[in-house]
Amino acid sequence: MAAAKKTAKKTTTRRRPAAKKAAAKSPIRVAAHTVIDTVEGNVVDGFKAFRATVDAKDLQAAVDAQRKYAEAAIKRTRQGAEKVGEIATKAVKEAGEPLVKRVQDVRTRVENNVNEALGRAA
Repeated sequence: MAAAKKTAKKTTTRRRPAAKKAAAKSPIRVAAHTVIDTVEGNVVDGFKAFRATVDAKDLQAAVDAQRKYAEAAIKRTRQGAEKVGEIATKAVKEAGEPLVKRVQDVRTRVENNVNEALGRAA
């Protein structure tokens, strides 16, 4: 008798790709990408400026290439920092909203209780 060959049947479950949500990106991720984009732009421009400096025909052209790079890098860095600051401010404000709401609710309840107590006493 021939031995029956046992084969394990693979059971695979095919997962459907998760529906892409239009969820907002976390502020930390957005800020991190802003920093990365800023640094990347400065590095790319830095290499271009370095090339222009090396290929410059005279000292004045080399200085101009470096000056243009420095101005562009400072501008890009300032804009990136402003954007990160805006993201941080918005994130802190949004994080504090539930606490502000709870404080307002407690204040309203206390005021109502005080008014009710004063109304009874009068």
